[in-house]
Amino acid sequence: MENNKFAEAVEVRKQARIRNEAKYRENSKRRLVALIEKKMKTTMIGALSSFEESFGYLWGINKHHSSLSEEELILRELWENTRTEILNKGNNQIRATKEELGQHNVVWQPYKMDFIVQPTTEEKR
Repeated sequence: MENNKFAEAVEVRKQARIRNEAKYRENSKRRLVALIEKKMKTTMIGALSSFEESFGYLWGINKHHSSLSEEELILRELWENTRTEILNKGNNQIRATKEELGQHNVVWQPYKMDFIVQPTTEEKR
C-alpha cells in the first residue's frame, strides 16, 4: 500500500513536470514570435521612415493637403499606395513567419554566464 502511494506521488510529479515543460515551450514560442514580429515591424517602419526623410519633399510631406501642387498630389498618392503595399507585404511575411514557427519546438534558453575557475600560481604547484 505504501509503495502504491509512493508510485502515485511519483506519477503525479512526472505528469506535473510534463505539463510544466509543455507550458514553458509554449511560452518560449510566444516570446520568440513576439520578438520577431516586433523586429520585423521595426524594420518595415524604419525603412519607410528613412525613405520619407530622404524623398518626402517630392510629395510635400510637411505640407497641408490643400497646398500641394498637382505633381505633389500625384506623387503623394503614388507614395501612399507604395507604402500600403510595402506594409501589406511585410504583414504577410509576419503571418508566414508565425505559421512557420508554429511548426517548430522552441525552448528559450535565458542568458547564463559560466565562470571558469583557473588555479592560482600557488595552486598549480
